[in-house]
Amino acid sequence: MLHTYHARIIFYNALLMVFLISILAYTHIYSRNVIIEEAEIYSLNLSNLLRSNIEMEKEKLLHYTGVVRDDLIIQEYMFITTEINGEKEALWSLYRRNFGWLPVQRTAFIANDGKAIIGDEHSDLIQVINARTDDASEGTFYFQGKENFERVTWARIYFQGAPRGIVALTHPLDRAWLERHRFFGGYYLLIDDSGRISLSNLPGAEGRQFQPDNGLITIDKRAYHVRAIPLGDTDEESNRLWLAISEQELLDKLAHNSDLILLLALVGGTAILITGLLIIRNFNRPLQQLMQITQAVADGELPKLQKSSETNEINALLNRFAEMLTALRSKQAEIERVHRKLEENAITDALTGLYNRRHLTDLFPKLLAQARRERKWLCGLLLDLDYFKRINDEHGHPAGDRCLTHAGELLRELSRASDYIFRIGGEEFLVLSINDSAEGALVLAEKIRRAFEVKECKTDDPVIPMTTSIGVSCAEAGYPAKQALSNLLSQTDKALYRAKALGRNRVVAFKEIEETTLS
Repeated sequence: MLHTYHARIIFYNALLMVFLISILAYTHIYSRNVIIEEAEIYSLNLSNLLRSNIEMEKEKLLHYTGVVRDDLIIQEYMFITTEINGEKEALWSLYRRNFGWLPVQRTAFIANDGKAIIGDEHSDLIQVINARTDDASEGTFYFQGKENFERVTWARIYFQGAPRGIVALTHPLDRAWLERHRFFGGYYLLIDDSGRISLSNLPGAEGRQFQPDNGLITIDKRAYHVRAIPLGDTDEESNRLWLAISEQELLDKLAHNSDLILLLALVGGTAILITGLLIIRNFNRPLQQLMQITQAVADGELPKLQKSSETNEINALLNRFAEMLTALRSKQAEIERVHRKLEENAITDALTGLYNRRHLTDLFPKLLAQARRERKWLCGLLLDLDYFKRINDEHGHPAGDRCLTHAGELLRELSRASDYIFRIGGEEFLVLSINDSAEGALVLAEKIRRAFEVKECKTDDPVIPMTTSIGVSCAEAGYPAKQALSNLLSQTDKALYRAKALGRNRVVAFKEIEETTLS
């Protein structure tokens, strides 16, 4: 029936107007800037609203009492009952026939001598009426009956100018009454009976001690602000009505629902609450979701959005957003894949998958700083495949490429996770290794040399034996990173040249060359 939001808004507004006309003067709007001190404003307004409603209910009950008192037949039957000793049942039957529809809990007719004509079973009510009535013609008060806290109204019945007795009506302030006067979540009513909560619509409150401290009580470790609701002429130290506001629920509403209109309802509160929930469900949730998604996109995120099966305008828009986000995520994933591939190609060798010389320039300063920070040695192992040109000439360049790949695999297999391997040109490879001492680099170099000697390169046809010559040196302290790298490459190159000159398939440290030169 209502498939569009335009139609729903019209329907909900029409429904709300029926209930809101009578309570517009009592509504309050609190925004996200509302702070906890405004709870006093709400509690005061709710207190005034409740007092006004209680006063209207009291006047209505007093009016009912006056209607019974002014009934001529009631007056006549009171005269017959009290002066001529007529049957009490006749008076009671007349009352039930004419006034049985009145919304009251208990009814009592009392003679001038204070004895009950009707209502003998209500001894507590008879006793308190006799104690409270004076020469006035009518009155009202509250008291704690045997079963409920009650509002009592009474009126003196006259016949032929003389008083013939009193009629009294009561209405309970029971659980149903409390629920009818509950405004919305977080606001509760308590009835205090001499320092103990005798009745409340706050779960777990009944039977608890009631001793407010600076307007606060604590029930089940939750704090509630309380405000007394005076009941007119009730005893000052007797039962009292209190409005309790959950501090936690108030904070939650201020934090999460500061932009929602909260309506204080007396008549049709339940209907307004249901309508409000419908509005939140049908309007606020998709709009908030759309706003959050829009903000996330503006912040550079691409969150997932579930498509809706509903066919209204906003859900259609949400579905378009979901499709757009899916397409954007797909494009973003593709861009990231391409970006990662470009980054990988920029720093790695296409044939062996090892780091290239460009990445060596970028990475060396970080490794040098790490070694100096940890007080360790940053050593370089410069490798050259022995007689690699002969492999290309005899077996072809594809076999030579396979030998280079085989060399890269061996270096990855023999090196530690903290070592970095580079192909810096042709058949030359460089391993950067951080060690506790320079001897650790020599041990690693010898391990690599032996592995090359043992593990031959397997190609499609022949098995090609391979050996390698290795020059080893460590970065010198006190030099900037750029100069230290240049010196390290120069020293390892000299050590490698020395290894080749000595017959290849061997490890030579630059330190050995220096010692030989000095000697």
